[in-house]
Amino acid sequence: MDISSLISRYFHSSINDMEFQKWVSIALKAILDFLENHNGFKIHSDKLPSEISKKFISSKIPDKGQTIPIVLNETIENIIKNSVHVSHPAFIGHMTGASPHFLLICDLIISALNQNVVKIETALSATFVEMQTLCWLHRLIYEKSENFYKKILQSSQVAVGNCCSGGTIGNITALVAARNNAFPEIHRKGVYLSYKKARCDRAVVLVSERGHYSIKKACAVMGIGEENVISIPCHHFTNKINITELKKRIKNLTLNNVKIIAIIGIAASTETGNVDELSILARICKENKIWFHVDAAWGGAILLSKTYKNLLNGIKYADSVVVDGHKFMYLTMSQSAVLFKNKHSLNSIRQSAHYIIREGSVDLGKTSIEGSRRFDSFKLWFSFKVFGRDGYETLINNAIKNAFMLAQLASAHPSFELTSQPETSIVTYRFIPKELKMRMELAKKIHFLENKNFGNELKKFYFGKKSDFLRATKKINSALNIINTNLQKEQRKNGKSFVSRTTLQTIWKSQEIVVLRAVPFHPLTNKETLAEILREQEALGNKHFAKIRKRLMKEEAEAVRFFSDFLI
Repeated sequence: MDISSLISRYFHSSINDMEFQKWVSIALKAILDFLENHNGFKIHSDKLPSEISKKFISSKIPDKGQTIPIVLNETIENIIKNSVHVSHPAFIGHMTGASPHFLLICDLIISALNQNVVKIETALSATFVEMQTLCWLHRLIYEKSENFYKKILQSSQVAVGNCCSGGTIGNITALVAARNNAFPEIHRKGVYLSYKKARCDRAVVLVSERGHYSIKKACAVMGIGEENVISIPCHHFTNKINITELKKRIKNLTLNNVKIIAIIGIAASTETGNVDELSILARICKENKIWFHVDAAWGGAILLSKTYKNLLNGIKYADSVVVDGHKFMYLTMSQSAVLFKNKHSLNSIRQSAHYIIREGSVDLGKTSIEGSRRFDSFKLWFSFKVFGRDGYETLINNAIKNAFMLAQLASAHPSFELTSQPETSIVTYRFIPKELKMRMELAKKIHFLENKNFGNELKKFYFGKKSDFLRATKKINSALNIINTNLQKEQRKNGKSFVSRTTLQTIWKSQEIVVLRAVPFHPLTNKETLAEILREQEALGNKHFAKIRKRLMKEEAEAVRFFSDFLI
């Protein structure tokens, strides 16, 4: 195909012709059919990943181009029809989910304008939209005056934050600023010379064991090292950082001349949705002159709810905060932001060049780790304009109501056990066969006792010796782990509904348990949806329990004795 043909077909300034409209019509129909699910598609395709991968096995770029209708048809058959229905009300396993339909318009505008917000020369109005959106988020967190933000919007020398592609980049940006605050010359001179000047051999970041994996990734990228992310234990069931253990660790590290770069508060954890006691963490950081970062990628949106914003009390004292729009703010992928209390914090990573991001310009790339970026802040700007705080509050309150509803249904159900205390819109629970649940609940209470009372309780309820008891509970929990893993896999394969799973440390000493993890924040998810999901899980759980029931009795005599009332 010659250049004239390419221009006339795909680059002509006038695209309001019949052919282009036909392409758009075909694509839009396929998208709407997918979203509206008219044909009753399952959440996951019936095809296995291995089967789908064969459609994309060639490693050679096509020599000759094909017509748009042919490529569109291949897109519909091989890609759209084999995508995940994350917008389905019964898809409640991840933080990727329902988005308002008007975001299709936003994404179309973003792609058509193709603004690169690294510099104002490729993003004129987009630069100021992004700055305004950052100020909206900053004010939501830090509650500064209108006059403060007017000065920010008119200045090229300061910044309250960056928009970025996700929470990982946000956490990296925040921790780079924290590291530069701890070692003022490290950005220029590197780790070795900076550590040497500070007379320390080690620098660390402290976060609870529920911290997101991106924290380790950030520290690895920064040269601090994954092993210097120190995991602080959580309180079981509430999943909040253990403040006593944190204080002990700070004291020990300080005595050994280890530099603490930052303490990270979680609001809320991606596994369980729980929120650390941010006010207490803020006070500890202030007393010890340590940077306080809050990972609020999931929970930051809760500040929009008058009913639940108190869950995040203390967040306004954080030196930096990450919030993801593509999570609890219902945006399409991807949109995130990192905000800073001090408008000068980002100056430590400020860059300039001769051809872009020049000194004195308002180019947003001067203080961002990422270079070229889409105008994705437009989606959050547009959504704030459409929903307002009131609309967002309604969505968030409804999502949290769904979580408490699911927690109540699971807790009251004879075949399920709640494994975390719900706070936001994430719930963890697990299937336990009803013939075992009552005995396991009692065993859990005894397991939690101090050694002094342990033996007496075992005798009282005929549990046998302590060694037999611990071996039996471990065996039962291992069996339950297998059941819940297989249950979740089969539910996903069936495609009628979806929850994810994770592994948690709980009160069972040295026994991690597999739990089901639900994120029921879809506005169309309701009590009937949740009850139906539990019904399916119960049926699958009972089926898988039946498969191992006899083997469990045969392999572990103590387990049989332990559950002798039920397993014979």
